Amino acid sequence: MAESDLGRAADAERMRGYFAVQLLLAARVAELRGLPLGDAALSVTNLHRRFGLGRPEQGAAPAWADYAERLQGLASAEQRLDWTVGFFAARPPEAPPEGHVRFGCFSFEPPDADGAVRIHFNNRDSADGIGPLASAKRPARLAELSDMFACLRRDYPSARTVNGGSWLYNLDAYQRLFPPEYAASRSRPERLRLTGTSSWGQFLDHRGEVKAPVRQAFIDNLDGLDPLAPWRAFPLHALTARAPVERFYDFYGRERS
Repeated sequence: MAESDLGRAADAERMRGYFAVQLLLAARVAELRGLPLGDAALSVTNLHRRFGLGRPEQGAAPAWADYAERLQGLASAEQRLDWTVGFFAARPPEAPPEGHVRFGCFSFEPPDADGAVRIHFNNRDSADGIGPLASAKRPARLAELSDMFACLRRDYPSARTVNGGSWLYNLDAYQRLFPPEYAASRSRPERLRLTGTSSWGQFLDHRGEVKAPVRQAFIDNLDGLDPLAPWRAFPLHALTARAPVERFYDFYGRERS
């Protein structure tokens, strides 16, 4: 087995607990709504994206049908988890989202027709064993944001507003990285999409391991699950935030001075 294959297999095993909680939700939604398990997994997990198949909102990739057909035919949760881990291990790594402009742990999507810019966060700074939102790393995160918004101001003059959505907006350490007006705008949307990491990301610590208390709280919530609002089972509800882009230019301009 090639070294790259060994690394992918190790990543798959590390993700086992993460896949397990997602399959639990898919199985519960399938049961309550009378759906095939593969259909439920497509709509309430981020497995399609984790398999490197892209966003399912744009249509399920052909390879998903192979995964879903086998998943449906397996009798036990353990077998389904083994199949999922093995399928992930055999897939190439997930490609970075097309069109995103990245600065360290942060990235943004260029302005849409209305001038709205969507920002994202991904853990790319924990190799030293310290999480990316630790207080000691606040200067590094602010520097990334400062550079990112300097790029946005220089290269994307059509930008008007900044939008974000993530469970991270529940954390003080994350809120404090942004202009006060943006953090204060946090709100709880009525509906959430569960095919990305905006909700699922809360299960993983900075080492990529499942947080046991979060997992247990989630499992406890599955008994009373509303199959039409499965996001309510998550311990932390993903929040959205929005503010004019000028607030960011002013805020990070002061950080540079």
